[in-house]
Amino acid sequence: MIPLLLLLCIGGMMHAVRSFTGGISIGGIDLAFGYLLLTAYFTGRIFSRFGLPKLTGYIIAGVISGPYVLELVTPDMGKSLKIVSNVATCVIALTAGSELNFKRLKPSMATLRAMTIFAVIGAQFAIAAVLFVMKPLLPFLQDTTMEQTLAICFVIGVALSAQSPAVVMALLAETGAEGPLSTVILGSVVLADLVVLIMYSAAASITGAVVGGGIDVLETALSVIWELLGSMVFGVAIGMLIGQFLLKVKQGAALFAVVVCVVVAEIGVRIHLDPLIVMLAAGLWLENFSRADAHDLLHGFDAAQLPVFLVFFALAGGKIDIYLLYASLIPVVLIALTRLGSFYVGSKLACLKTGAPPIVSKYAWFGLVPQSGLALALALLVQNTFPTFGKQAAVIVFGVVGINEVISPVVLRMMLVQSGEAGRRAAVKIGH
Repeated sequence: MIPLLLLLCIGGMMHAVRSFTGGISIGGIDLAFGYLLLTAYFTGRIFSRFGLPKLTGYIIAGVISGPYVLELVTPDMGKSLKIVSNVATCVIALTAGSELNFKRLKPSMATLRAMTIFAVIGAQFAIAAVLFVMKPLLPFLQDTTMEQTLAICFVIGVALSAQSPAVVMALLAETGAEGPLSTVILGSVVLADLVVLIMYSAAASITGAVVGGGIDVLETALSVIWELLGSMVFGVAIGMLIGQFLLKVKQGAALFAVVVCVVVAEIGVRIHLDPLIVMLAAGLWLENFSRADAHDLLHGFDAAQLPVFLVFFALAGGKIDIYLLYASLIPVVLIALTRLGSFYVGSKLACLKTGAPPIVSKYAWFGLVPQSGLALALALLVQNTFPTFGKQAAVIVFGVVGINEVISPVVLRMMLVQSGEAGRRAAVKIGH
């Protein structure tokens, strides 16, 4: 009862303050940050009392507070807080990379490769096929040729196949899950997102050439190579830097790593590097090649994860346009079900082919379902890159992402609990 009363008080104060302020002044941005932090925190507490993930509460808090419901946090405020999302992405990526030990992953590598091929790439073609069949229901495909339709459907299919390491990391931390299933789930989403980035760049180049968007294929290919390889090399250098700090200074390592994340989030985008890949590579280097103990850094990150998760997922929830979602509900639900079914069938085939443990075969497929940052970023890319169909196509992508953002954390948490891996390590007390 108390969290609900506090939530109502915070909302009332936010509304009162907003009535006296305008624009997106520095004070307004700070106000939005503090409001999202507190609102997501108390909403997460309320959801946890009903046995639901706090993560879902964070997202719902963003939906209700965002520009499409109460408008307490405006789109301009959300854009101004983009640095928060970027830093959060870097922190989550560094943590995810530091959790992936190649020696522990080695027994599962065949399964991870097979899941990527059968489930992730298979889902891209399955979603594209369903979009092609639904052409009469999609206005942006009405005046396109056969070749253009196929290209558009495929680029949307690739965008919709993106996963969310952030959601998986948050739920693993919240439930304290550890074991072969948790290792495969985290490894599969990280590997899948790298493959999706490569596939999307290729698909966007082909679609631009077919639709006539004026995209230079060679220039795009070089850009992709720089973004992927450059990010990996830069990430290794960052990992070496953090590793040396851990070895020689030790004190304040977590704070130093957070500052590095801020720098990477600000500079990376400006020089066309992907902050997610940069910090993921840094974490992988720390865990697998550095003489420093990455777990020392992770323990220091425990306190930093709470505000990161709160604001990151609240901002993600604020991007869900519930009115557009309702208007395109039929195609969105059909595509979401196709995506779900593709991951299920593909993962089952992969586990059967590689002889994965029964617990992995039973539950690992659902780790691919949650969506968040990358899927939203790809939706915006579709919208901005292809003026002829991008805006309407992005509605479909945002709709599917919105459904998965709200529902999938609940189901994934249930599966982690049912698998018996929840609670095997000291859970990060998110929201407590």
